[in-house]
Amino acid sequence: MDMTEEKVFNSDEKVSKFHDAINHYATEQRNKIEQEVAEYKARELENAEKEVLNEAYRLIQAEMADMRNKIAREMALREQDARRELLTRRQQITNEIFAKATDAMKAFAASDKYDAFLTKAVKEAAPLFHTEDTVFCMMPGDEAHQQAVKAAFGGSCTFAEDKTIHLGGLRIMSKSLGLTADQTLDAMLEDQRDWFETHSGLAVV
Repeated sequence: MDMTEEKVFNSDEKVSKFHDAINHYATEQRNKIEQEVAEYKARELENAEKEVLNEAYRLIQAEMADMRNKIAREMALREQDARRELLTRRQQITNEIFAKATDAMKAFAASDKYDAFLTKAVKEAAPLFHTEDTVFCMMPGDEAHQQAVKAAFGGSCTFAEDKTIHLGGLRIMSKSLGLTADQTLDAMLEDQRDWFETHSGLAVV
């Protein structure tokens, strides 16, 4: 091999090594870029997965809150309906009981025991009403019992018809004393109504 051929060979070898170096560098850069792209995609995918999970969590929490609110509203409405039903039923029971009590008192006022009841009521109140302006108010139709009342009182008195008395008994008044005693069956029944509502066990809380 002469000098000229050796120079050409050396030149070709240098060019080949240069090409190899360029290709090697290009390959490294390509691999590096591909790795960076893969890592970027992986990060983006991980972030996307996290965002999806976070969104799903927020959605689940919102749905659970909405469900709890709906259940709470439904329970409140059911409780309200139950209370209303209990109140209605309590009133029905009370009305039924006192309707029977009213009938019993009307029957009592029509019985032969009524005069004894009036006499006892007058004697209990008489010590308080020691004036001549004492008035005995009685329900319409009770005129037949006035004589028994006057005899039990044993003093001067007058009688008046009182249409607010429906079941019987007496309302005794004295203007000079400024005193009134309610001995009517109506008042006694009403007192029993208050007692019944307190002690019947039908209270709605």
